[in-house]
Amino acid sequence: MPMYEYRCEECGAKYEQLRRMSEADVNLECPVCGSQNVRRQVSACAIGGSSSSSWSSGGGCAPRGGFS
Repeated sequence: MPMYEYRCEECGAKYEQLRRMSEADVNLECPVCGSQNVRRQVSACAIGGSSSSSWSSGGGCAPRGGFS
């Protein structure tokens, strides 16, 4: 199950949640204020691609220069 990042449009709270891909945007509720006005955010890891070769070649969430 993938980890998704969300932001509440009412109180501004940001949080992460493990959810099935088919349920990524259904029945969302802010854990802080209870609002259902929640939007999924684009995470840095999602932008990099999803192929297994990018994972093994270090193309994940590491900074461009690698870790120091």
